[in-house]
Amino acid sequence: MRLGWLQRNLKGDPILWAIVILFSLISVAVVYSATGTLAYRQELHGRGGSVEVIALKHTSLILAGLGLMWLAHRIDYRHYSRLSLYALLLSVPLLLYTYFFGGTTFNDASRWLTIPIINQTFQPSDLAKLALITHLASMLSRRQQHINDFWNTLFPVMLWIGVICGMIILSNASTAVLLFLTCLLLMFIGRVPLKHMVLMVAIGITLGGAGLWAGQRLGTVIS
Repeated sequence: MRLGWLQRNLKGDPILWAIVILFSLISVAVVYSATGTLAYRQELHGRGGSVEVIALKHTSLILAGLGLMWLAHRIDYRHYSRLSLYALLLSVPLLLYTYFFGGTTFNDASRWLTIPIINQTFQPSDLAKLALITHLASMLSRRQQHINDFWNTLFPVMLWIGVICGMIILSNASTAVLLFLTCLLLMFIGRVPLKHMVLMVAIGITLGGAGLWAGQRLGTVIS
């Protein structure tokens, strides 16, 4: 009876679900064993530090995340394709605001923004990564019949990759590089001609170096 309920309500790859749940359980154990020092410091500063409280907060976030993951997988993936463009457009001002005006400082980095009411921090680059990968996959799938057309098909793809990776690299080079490599992998899966991918790599290296230099210069001016 329970197995039938799971089959009706838990779609997708069961191996993927098992991996997600396994790593979630492991993370609870890791957080519980690694937050002793943090709890001690909070207790010294009169903030009521407790390993159990920190582990419970982490567990509640995991349960909320798994619940949202379950709800998300029940929605037709084509809806995400339509929403990805709006998420990209939203991530652009968030990335610019975080870089130029400074976000919440966390672990000596000000790449975070605090969500009002729930008082939780997040990185705008996380939204940008998810939006770019989703929108890139959508663009490539819709343009398969004209995948060799550079200006009408590949130029918009490269433009979005350049804009998002270019803004991320100003403050977080490693994230920008990993995102760029992920986009290249998607382009390879999407049967983009090799010559265009080589061109993309050349442009990416050139603009990436310029972005690193500009990020250091602008960071000095802003500070």
